[in-house]
Formats: sequence, C-alpha cells, structure tokens
Amino acid sequence: MNNSLCPCGSLNAYSQCCELFINHSLLPETAEQLMRSRFTAFYLNKHQYLLDTHHSSQRETDDLNALEKDQASTHWIKLIIHQTELGGINDLTGIVEFSAFFNQEGQMFELRESSNFIQENAQWFYLDGDSGIQRNELKLKRNDPCWCNSSKKFKHCHGA
Repeated sequence: MNNSLCPCGSLNAYSQCCELFINHSLLPETAEQLMRSRFTAFYLNKHQYLLDTHHSSQRETDDLNALEKDQASTHWIKLIIHQTELGGINDLTGIVEFSAFFNQEGQMFELRESSNFIQENAQWFYLDGDSGIQRNELKLKRNDPCWCNSSKKFKHCHGA
C-alpha cells in the first residue's frame, strides 16, 4: 500500500500522505488533512486512529468495538471534499463538507456530511457532524481501484 496512491484522493502516495498521520509520524496541520486521514483510516480499518482523532468529549467507552463491528461489512471507496470553512493552521475550528462513498453488502451508498473540527494544543480533532446517507449508483471506471480493497483495478476484480 505504501507506494500506491493514498485512498484520500490527494493523488499523493500513501507513504507521503495519510500514512504519516495514521502512524503518528506527523499531526495533520489542517481540518481537511485530518478529514482525509480519517477517511483513509476507515478505508484501511485503522480504528484506533479514528478514536485517537475523535474529540474526547464525544467518545463512548465502547467505541472501538462498535467501530470494528460496524466496519466489518463496509468497504469505503472514494472521498470527495466539497468545501472547507476555516480549519487552517492558525484556526481553532473548521468545517469540512464531503461525500464518502462505500459499499455495504453489495449496495453502494453515499455519506454526505458537514463535519466540525476543533484544534486543541496544536492537534486537530473531529468533533461531530451533520450527515445523511443515501443509496448511490456510483460508477467506477475500469482502472479505478476496486471497492473491495483487493488492491486490484476494478476491471480485474468486481468489474470483470
């Protein structure tokens, strides 16, 4: 995975993008970087990172087990950032509006959310969001990565 493109859609190599945040080598400098790295953590089932970047005021005691259970049948596919408001290096809050596409039990869905982020002690955290999920007929191109995370192109996997 390290030399392949990052799942966040940045067009950078994973090793030079979200892996640095997920492995705690660097902290995201902006709310959007945190959003992208959180999507990548969902994509790669890096549940501890999701907990570590969720603001402590919003955490529940059983979050890790709930994440693992909920994500067992979910395959994250694609992230689209629609817009950001604030969330820069010198801001204390930020909003990122995005769509995250996923496959669950053979059906495609789109999660559309406006997420709130907060920066404390030079670290960004996901606070909460206003979201909706709808069924979606996402059309993958033949050379896109397959939604099942097989590391194969769609045309050589579920598109065959």
